[in-house]
Amino acid sequence: MSAFKVGQTVETAQQQQGLVKYVGSIHVAEGNWLGIELPTAAGKNDGSASAKPPPKPAVASTSTGKAPFTSKPAPGASKPRPSSVVAPKPTPRVSTINKRQSVAPSSSTTSTLFRAPLRKASTAISTTSTVTESSSRPTQAPARASLTPSTASAATKTSRDPAVETLQTKLRHLEKQHQDDQELLKELTHARDERDRYHGIIQKLQAKCQTQHQESSDLKSQLQQLQTEHDQLARAQQDHEIDLEDALVDKEMAEERADVAEIELEHLRSKLEERDMELDILQSEAELFTKDMTEEEKQEAGYYRLQHENDRLREALITLKEMTGEQEQDLRARIRELEAEAGKVETLQQENLSKEERLQENSTLIEHLQAQLDANAEWEDIGAELTTRNQELEDRVAAQDAVIRDLESLKELNDELEIQRADEAEDLLAELAAKDTELAEQARRIEDQDIYIAEQENLIAKFRELVFELQGRMADAESSRNMTEAQVKDTTGRFNEVMNLNRRLRASNVEAATKEITSELHRLSAEEATERLSIATETQSAEFVASEPVKAYFAAKSITGKASVLSSLLVATDRKMSYNGGLDEAASRLACVEAIQHLTILQSGSTRLWSAVTVAPLPNLPKFGQTHQELVTVQKALDQGLDALKMDEINFPDFAGSLCRTAKIQEAVLWTRADVLTTRPEDEILARVQNIAAYLVYLDSNFAVVNIMLAFLAANGRDLLAGAESRVTSSGQVADMAQHVLEHFTPSSARCNKTMLAAQKLLKTTEALRHDSLYPHVLGGLAAMAEAETYLRNIAEEAAEWGRNALTIVSSSFDENGTFNGMDVDLHSLLLFYWSSSLDQLGLTTTQLDNWIEEASLLINSSEIQHGSTPWSQKAKEVETERRRSLQDTVVLESLKAEHKTTLLSLHERQKVIETKNLEVEHLEAKLRDASSKASDTQQLRDKVKEAEHELVILRKQLQSQESKMQAMVEEVTRSDGAVSAPAPLDTLHAAKDPVEQPTASRDIPAGLNALIGALQHENHWLRRREHADVFDRNIRDMAAKMLVSQRWEKKMGCSDLHSDEDDDLPVTPLSPYSPPHDITRPKQSPVALTSAYTGWEPRHDTWLSIIDEEEEDDTFALEKFSEVLL
Repeated sequence: MSAFKVGQTVETAQQQQGLVKYVGSIHVAEGNWLGIELPTAAGKNDGSASAKPPPKPAVASTSTGKAPFTSKPAPGASKPRPSSVVAPKPTPRVSTINKRQSVAPSSSTTSTLFRAPLRKASTAISTTSTVTESSSRPTQAPARASLTPSTASAATKTSRDPAVETLQTKLRHLEKQHQDDQELLKELTHARDERDRYHGIIQKLQAKCQTQHQESSDLKSQLQQLQTEHDQLARAQQDHEIDLEDALVDKEMAEERADVAEIELEHLRSKLEERDMELDILQSEAELFTKDMTEEEKQEAGYYRLQHENDRLREALITLKEMTGEQEQDLRARIRELEAEAGKVETLQQENLSKEERLQENSTLIEHLQAQLDANAEWEDIGAELTTRNQELEDRVAAQDAVIRDLESLKELNDELEIQRADEAEDLLAELAAKDTELAEQARRIEDQDIYIAEQENLIAKFRELVFELQGRMADAESSRNMTEAQVKDTTGRFNEVMNLNRRLRASNVEAATKEITSELHRLSAEEATERLSIATETQSAEFVASEPVKAYFAAKSITGKASVLSSLLVATDRKMSYNGGLDEAASRLACVEAIQHLTILQSGSTRLWSAVTVAPLPNLPKFGQTHQELVTVQKALDQGLDALKMDEINFPDFAGSLCRTAKIQEAVLWTRADVLTTRPEDEILARVQNIAAYLVYLDSNFAVVNIMLAFLAANGRDLLAGAESRVTSSGQVADMAQHVLEHFTPSSARCNKTMLAAQKLLKTTEALRHDSLYPHVLGGLAAMAEAETYLRNIAEEAAEWGRNALTIVSSSFDENGTFNGMDVDLHSLLLFYWSSSLDQLGLTTTQLDNWIEEASLLINSSEIQHGSTPWSQKAKEVETERRRSLQDTVVLESLKAEHKTTLLSLHERQKVIETKNLEVEHLEAKLRDASSKASDTQQLRDKVKEAEHELVILRKQLQSQESKMQAMVEEVTRSDGAVSAPAPLDTLHAAKDPVEQPTASRDIPAGLNALIGALQHENHWLRRREHADVFDRNIRDMAAKMLVSQRWEKKMGCSDLHSDEDDDLPVTPLSPYSPPHDITRPKQSPVALTSAYTGWEPRHDTWLSIIDEEEEDDTFALEKFSEVLL
């Protein structure tokens, strides 16, 4: 995996090429993985790749010795580098050395003789290129073969000239710069290829995005059509549903009408049958009645009237029957119509179901089209990201450079801070070692005290057994009253010894408690001092450590520690109570348990307070400063309790009342800071669970005290009534009453004990989660916990009030001698609260606590506690920031001071310059005054000015004439050079075969030529600086354009102006008529041309040279014109 690097192009197992973007481990799987960017978004790999480094391009290497340059094979023959993204392959770049060779002439003998090269490297290049191209161009071999001897002779001659050697050195330097420029051009070409590749990618993405956009437009139109059809179908479905509802209503009404009609028909039929039966009966009766009657008797009896009524009724029945038949036919027709409509309704329901299916299909298609639309939007976003990627990379590079500079400055600052921290760490380690030694000594003392306390407890247990035995013996002795005087003395002596031992044991217990309190207070003080030291060391601010919020924080921690010490001591005292002495110790235990409850509440509240301080933001820290005085009051109450325990003068009822008032003070403090404390639900949950457990322990202890009282009365009730003049009617009434109440009291006590055990289990579970930096989420949340806490607090306070009242009433039944005087109050009514409906809810509380335990036991119902930075850490960061800012301000101040000092010095210097200029001005004014005093007539001065202007006009005319003469001379020299080179005989081949030896005699170089060469050298340096400055701003096209422009200028101007300084005696080799016209051209390399020129001068050029020697301004003008020609 180490063989792969970021930015490397690799090939995957699926034959896909990609760019490595990440090498290392990932959080979803083990091992090392590769992150590869593929050219397309379709398909990903599994990280396996086979690295194939790109082939190195062929470059020309420069020899360090005198060996010629060797060129590599053409770039087209080498294997191209595989592209990481599908893009058009860039055309291979031709070597710039070959480009330079192609411009230089290589086949002209005349140009070889007249332009003797002074650079061995360039000659070698041209020779090598000639050899390389000989196979492809055999016709030019003879002309190129003549280069070697001419080059050697030219080099032999020019090596004698020191100026030429200097120019050779400069040209080699230029070649080195040219090689650097070529490397830079390679990098630029690579950057251009990358740019073209990214442009290709962007174009492809734009094409894809265009296609996706077109598809999305089509899908949108299709979606609109489907939405329109969906709306139409929805409206049709609503109409059909309305029609269906109307048909169903009509069907139901018709069915109801048919039922009513059938019922009426049956009723009428039954009535008709009854009437028929009555009619038959009446007819039979009438027949029997009128059988033996005459007509007169029948009329008298109303026979005919009845007969007529009977006929009328018969007709009515027939009519009714016909109407009933017609109504039945109508109802049957209506039923058939309703059945037909029911068939239509079924058909409509089927159509509705088919339309619903079609609607569901359309919804699915709409969702699919929406997903495609979202995918198209994502592609558009990807295209936008790719277009901004290059700019982001550039910004990242600039940002990383700035970060590097910042990190370097931070590293220097960190080194200084590290040295300072090392010194502080050494001091703290020394102090920590001393504290560790002190803590080890305290631990050893605590172990010794624990051993001593265990021995004392064992001795106390034995002493109690002895006291019980002696009390029994004394009781026996008092009952028998038959002890002798010796026995009485013996018993009294032993009792006195036991009492003395009891006093010594009590004194040793008090001393052990004092030592324990002292050691715990020392430990708390040591921890507080250590933490104060760490805060002071971290913040490096004494004012912050002495601030009110920090004091309140340490006061809260001190309250937590002291409350814990007091609670442990009182719990030990409660366990040591025997409860065999009667009702007085029961009342003391009740007060002791109440004090323990208040201490637990104080401990939980103060823990919640200082825990909130440790994670409070620095701006909220001053809110805790106002609680310092209230916390000091609470701390004083705890100190009084510790002092009372040390002196063994503690009064449990008074101490419990004091702690109750102190708890109310702390409750007020917590209520005023509720807005800050609510941000820490884990502390509130733990505090409420602790309070619930404390209230249940207090309630259970109250039950235990009342149970002890009832057990005492049940066990000793008969003995107490034996010698008492009681108002109780029977001797066993008190014992029976106490036994009866105790039986009713036992279920409530067991229920309270069960609830207490559940609360303690919940407390352990919550503390275990807190140890793992978790807190539970229970059903009902904090509101349910607050409600349960309020209920238990009210129940515990009310039960304590009833228990104290019962103890007071029962204790008042005994006189000072311990004689029972009887009771007027019923024990059942005295303890009525303990089986009231309020305590029946303890069962629900137990169930709720069990549910909370189950929920808290599941980690899924827990959340992690977010531990923020402490205020002192924030203060330390703020102090560090201020210190860095002060250091920066100091640096800026020093720089400003230095600038101010430099400004003052420059001001002093300018002041001196001003004074000097003032003196010069005064001197010039004096001269002016002298000149003005000497000038007597203004007209003379005006005439002189006119004469000077006239002379200036004359001089300008002369200058113009001289310039025209110079131009004519230059044209004449050009024409003369052309005339000399015009006759070209056909014996060029013989001259090529037999090289002409150059004259060895050297002439003296004129001073004007030296001035011209110096000016040209100065111009060469200036040109190099200019080209080097703007080489980064030019691309290859500009360079090619400049080369073409220079080539055109050389074709236009010719080479005669560069060789105007040749000697007349030099042999002139005519141009070959067979040579191509491009052979007489050469690239823009003016220093080479000048250094290869001979120093001979023609007589016809003496006028121009004399002008150059005499007038320096004319030399500059000629140099500028010469530079323009070259450029």
